[in-house]
Amino acid sequence: MRVYNPLKNSWSYEDIKLPLRTHSENLVVVPSFFDMHTHVRLNGGEDYDSLEKAAIAGGFSQVLIQPNTDPLLDTNETHALHEKLSARKKVTFYRTTSLFGKAKPDGKKILCYSTDGIPYSYRDLVNAFRSQRKALVMDHSQMHEFEGIFYEGTRTELPRRPITNEAVAIYRTVMTGVEYGFCKFHIQHVSTKPALELISFLKKTFQLTCEVTPHHLLLSNELIDTVNKKVNPPLADVKTIESLRDAVKNGVIDVLATDHAPHFTKNQDMKFAAFGTSNIEIAFSAFFTALQDLPLVIEKLSITPRKILNIPYTFDSENFVVLDLNHEFEVRSKDFFSKGKNCAMEGMKLKGRVLGTKLHGKLVYWDGEFLC
Repeated sequence: MRVYNPLKNSWSYEDIKLPLRTHSENLVVVPSFFDMHTHVRLNGGEDYDSLEKAAIAGGFSQVLIQPNTDPLLDTNETHALHEKLSARKKVTFYRTTSLFGKAKPDGKKILCYSTDGIPYSYRDLVNAFRSQRKALVMDHSQMHEFEGIFYEGTRTELPRRPITNEAVAIYRTVMTGVEYGFCKFHIQHVSTKPALELISFLKKTFQLTCEVTPHHLLLSNELIDTVNKKVNPPLADVKTIESLRDAVKNGVIDVLATDHAPHFTKNQDMKFAAFGTSNIEIAFSAFFTALQDLPLVIEKLSITPRKILNIPYTFDSENFVVLDLNHEFEVRSKDFFSKGKNCAMEGMKLKGRVLGTKLHGKLVYWDGEFLC
């Protein structure tokens, strides 16, 4: 079977044992994925059990949980609860901690700070940078002082925010952090051309990385027809999609991340509906459909996230993902293992899928079924 090793940027043929009646001509083995941007819901929502299944079905062996859980991941007590709930899983669940909380990154399971899902003011930002221990900061870059559900140019009567909102927020976070001695930043779910231009400029001076989601690479604001396409940051226009794809290819965007934000149901009123889309199970398919470049997708979905977070990784026969690159399918969220059925890409046709996932020496998932 063909094997792609991004650590060596090499292709090879290996004898890999797979279930019977498997035609291996169109299959490729690659390293398991790492998601830098995942949400878990407790209190009856997406728990660690359902999230683990969804992650495995999507080819992810490690994920990084964002802090806007209920309660927030901002105290040692809350982190202890999550550590208990996520223990003894096949998937490794790392966590961020709120930049505005009491808990600190420990370099083990709490990897860095994050502002994701937490509305904050400039005063909050300054106070946090003044008082917190220095570590990587992941930032949901948004000027929360300005209300707006969608970007300008979107056909809607609901509040809109300027396209420049994201870039202004990025500059504010990075420059304020630098003033107080922080030196490593990761900008989450980049969604606008001004943000890309600013990031490209800031990278010349500062240690800065960024990510993009599958929905921002595939969907434009012209397609917003259901509450499941209400995401934050919002969808932009078709030209922005082209700019985002180009930024992945030229290296301005470092990481492909899901921003998996599951909701079992959403309020059907667009104004009051929750933000977010459930997509961790189809993330590879969406990225591959958008970019059509397997080495590029694997590099930014598997290798680069681990490098940024200093997670050791070796590609071996004990942990890998089997891909069927020729498989085409229509997205049906009712078939998801995730409790989140709010998929922005519902009904879309995607190419390429995760056929199997091997973790810790065992083939745990194959062709839609869990083997152990």
